[in-house]
Formats: sequence, C-alpha cells, structure tokens
Amino acid sequence: MLLSRVNVERILALLVGCLGMIAAGSVYAFGAYINAVKAHFNYTQSQVEILGSMSNFGISLGFPAGMMCERFGPRWTSLAALLIASLGYSLLYSTTLTQPFYHKNVWLQYIYFFISGFGSIFMYMASLTTSMNNFHPKHRGKVVGILDASFSGGPALFSALYGTVFAEGHTKDEENQNLGGFYLMTAIAFGVVGALGILLLKHVAFDIDFEVSKIINADGGEEEEEDQRTTVQAKPEQREITGVKLIRRFDFHYLLWAYIFCAGLQLTFQNNQGTYLKSYNLEKYTTLFTTLNPIAGIVSKFFAGFLSDAIMHKVPRAGVLLIFNVVQTICLGLCIFFSDNLVLFTIVDIVIGFANGALWCLTPTMISEFYGMKNFARNWGTMMLGNAFGGLAMQEIFGALYDLKTDSDNQCFGLHCFTWSFIMITVLSLCATVFHFGLLQKKLDETKYEGENDYVEMCCTPDGQNETSLKY
Repeated sequence: MLLSRVNVERILALLVGCLGMIAAGSVYAFGAYINAVKAHFNYTQSQVEILGSMSNFGISLGFPAGMMCERFGPRWTSLAALLIASLGYSLLYSTTLTQPFYHKNVWLQYIYFFISGFGSIFMYMASLTTSMNNFHPKHRGKVVGILDASFSGGPALFSALYGTVFAEGHTKDEENQNLGGFYLMTAIAFGVVGALGILLLKHVAFDIDFEVSKIINADGGEEEEEDQRTTVQAKPEQREITGVKLIRRFDFHYLLWAYIFCAGLQLTFQNNQGTYLKSYNLEKYTTLFTTLNPIAGIVSKFFAGFLSDAIMHKVPRAGVLLIFNVVQTICLGLCIFFSDNLVLFTIVDIVIGFANGALWCLTPTMISEFYGMKNFARNWGTMMLGNAFGGLAMQEIFGALYDLKTDSDNQCFGLHCFTWSFIMITVLSLCATVFHFGLLQKKLDETKYEGENDYVEMCCTPDGQNETSLKY
C-alpha cells in the first residue's frame, strides 16, 4: 500500500521537517529589520553587523546539535530547539522595552542573538537528518532540496511578515517599527514548531527490497529482477568517514573552503540588503528585496536538488555548483562599479539567492554521499562551524569599511560606501569557484579511472591504502 502507516509517518515527519526548516531559516531574515535595530538602539554599522553574525554563529554551531540528533534522536533535539530558540527571542523582545539600557550594553544583545541562532540549529538538524535517513539514498537530492527550500522559505516568509505587518509603513523612520512584536511572534513560532517536532519527528527506516522491486516493476521483466537483486546485494556498503581521516582528505577541503567563502559572502550580502538600499535611497524596496532573495533560494534548491539527481551519473553535483559560482562572481564584479543601479541590484539579489540555494542544498548532499550518513550530522555540523567564523569575519570587515565612510548619524550614502566590501566578496567568490572546479575535476577523474587516485588521495585510509586503487 502506498499510504501504509509507515509511509504516513514518513511523510508527516517530512512535513514537520519543512516547518522546522522554515522556523530555523527565520534567523536569516535579519536583513529585513537591520535598519530598525540600528535606529532603535542608535548602534554603529559595526555593532549591527556583529548582531547579525552572532545569530549566524549560533546556527552554524551544528556539532552539538548533530551529536544530540545521533545519540538522543530528533524528538529530544526538537525539545532543545523549542527551549533555546524561544528563550533567545523572548530575551530579544525584552530589549525593546528598555532601549536606553541596551544602547549602552550592546554585548547583551550579542548573547541574545547567539542564543536565538543556537536554538535554530537544533531545529535544523532534527528536521534535516530525520528525513535524510527516512528516504532511500536515490531520493536524497530531492529530499534535501525540499527541506532546504523550506529553509529559504523561512527568511522569505518572515521578511514579508515584518515588512507588511510589523514595519507599519515606517520606511524612513525605522525606529518606530514594531520590532518587539516581531521578536515575540518568532518566539511563539518556535514554540509551536518545536512541539510538533516532539510529537511527529521520528526515524522510519526505508525498505531496500521495496525500493528494488519498484525499480524492477517500472522496467519490467522477470529476468531483470534477479539481476537487480544480485547487483544490490553485491554492492559494497557505503564508506563512513569522519574525524582525522576526513580532515586529511583533499576533497573535503575543496568542499569546506568553497562553502566557507560562499556562505560568508552570501550572508554578508543578505544581511545588508537593507543597508545597501538605504544608502541608495531605495529603502522603500527593502521588503521586496529581502523577500525576493530567499524566494530565489527556494526555486534554486528545488532546481539544484532535482537536476543534480537526474544528471549525477553524467555530471557530478560539484559541476552544478560551479555554474552558479561563475555567474555569482561575474555579477559581484559588476557591483563594484554599478551596484546603485536598481536593475543590476535586482539581478544580483536573485543570483545570490540562486547561488545560496544551490550551496546549501548540494553541499550537505555531497557530504552524505562522499562520507556516509552514519556520521553525517557531526561532519556537516563541523563544517558549518567554519561558516560561523567566516561569516563573523566578513561581516565585521564589512561594518568596519562602512563605518569609515559614515557621518555623525552613523549613515553613509552612495556607491563609494561599498566599493571595497564588494571587491572583498568578489575575490572570495572567485576563490570558491576555483575550489569547486578542483572538486569537479577530482570527481571526474574518479569516474574516468573507476576509483580514487592514489597520488592525489593517498591519505584517506590507514597505511596509505585507499578503498579503491587506481591502476595505471
């Protein structure tokens, strides 16, 4: 039966996982209200950059959440998400009641934003790992695409809500926007979604024989059935790699540094959309752009997930990422000179959304395929830690470069405010492109020679022995 009890539980877990990813993704709606935070508390650009990066730092500390998922399961992890994230946003709500105090004690807000982000990663891990384990590996790209599209749906939804409900029409006088109401709504949202996760997120093992029979029935033929089953039984188990062995692999570093550079520069752009628009006297478009960018990410995650599944036997997933990176680098290079042009800024906003969606969809998918699902949560969580430091560093540099140009009101207007910051992120995008090209070349070589090359990957197993040796 297609709708057996097991399948219903699997689908319900996926639906709740989508809601969990939407809630977790709300952390990246900061660009919609960055000007409100700055105006409410009269902060400098460097200070609000730290606020945005601290929530990213929290959500990037995936290792504890990953370990909790592996040891205690998604329900306990959902409970942790409910408690931590709701606490963080409740504390942020309290800041709007005593603005003079928090103007002088911005460090407390750093902690509150970190707590809210740290709670979000528990919801993220519980949602992602549950469905990745519940579905057959051949569907992994699609499942990750659906979940990560929901993750991008979070900032799209929360940015739209903030602009239409909580901004209350105050596009020029952001200090009068209802920032406290938005924080309170987010705290309640995490409480509701966390409760659903406790009730409905569970591991439901897929039946390999059932998946094999579906393939056979689709192709037809009794003789093929025996061949298919023999092939599946003869197929070796997927290798599981973590720890020092993982760190010593070249393909891991291709993935890691490309991810750190791309995720950091994309975060810097996304969190500062409101800053760009205000500097160009286009702040009336803030809600539009902060909603449009994650919507592009949603489309990209569906597209990248399904496309990479369809062509992965001919073109490695790294090739799909490489295409997005090349386009992103070209567009960012144009921004150095023309970012105050509304048409170009719209194009770049969409391109960054597409590139970000592909990055967050395909990177965890490749990690699970290259290094196995057993240690996926800790491997992906450890990798996300690099994004925490990378995002913090890039946003701090952005804030410092902006503050050098500001007037007495902590504001800067014009293209010159962002020249050097756009140069920085363009160079980083180019570096990420080089790393993704290296990864693509490595995977193409593995396909060509039916295994890893001893010369370029001699350290992946003890005693210098590879799982698969290349024979010349």
